[in-house]
Amino acid sequence: MGALTIRTALLTAGLLAALGSPAAAQQELEIENLEGVREVNVVVEDLADDAEDAGLTRRNLQNAAEAALEACGIEIGGSSADLYINVATHQGSTGLFAYYARVSLQQMATIEGNQLRALLDTWDMASLGAVGGANLPQVEGVVVQLVELFCDQYFEINEPRRR
Repeated sequence: MGALTIRTALLTAGLLAALGSPAAAQQELEIENLEGVREVNVVVEDLADDAEDAGLTRRNLQNAAEAALEACGIEIGGSSADLYINVATHQGSTGLFAYYARVSLQQMATIEGNQLRALLDTWDMASLGAVGGANLPQVEGVVVQLVELFCDQYFEINEPRRR
């Protein structure tokens, strides 16, 4: 299957998922979960060695995510909420890198049945794609877009911080 065909299939699947009412209801609930969060810690998962070698680095992802949060007015640090960033990559035999980028907000929650506390994803968004090896650092821009979407949805339920 060619890269264009895969991309078309992924876009079609994403569009169908976005149009479904259960997905819309889930997204509404996830926005409500952002209420009252005042600041976040940024946590970036380790990347595959070949991704780091190709120029997509954990440090750059961390810096870009923090800059995006600061630009939109969300404070960083000292929180029990983590903006968790995971980018999984796989380099194919053609040199293309498939990637899955996911940004989620993880918060401590109490499980109703047993009253145990656990760190849970309360908001998440992801993107899937493929890029040439020389363009792998462009995935940083995808992560920034996901962080900016987090910011947009955050401010749907929270008041902007006074500066």
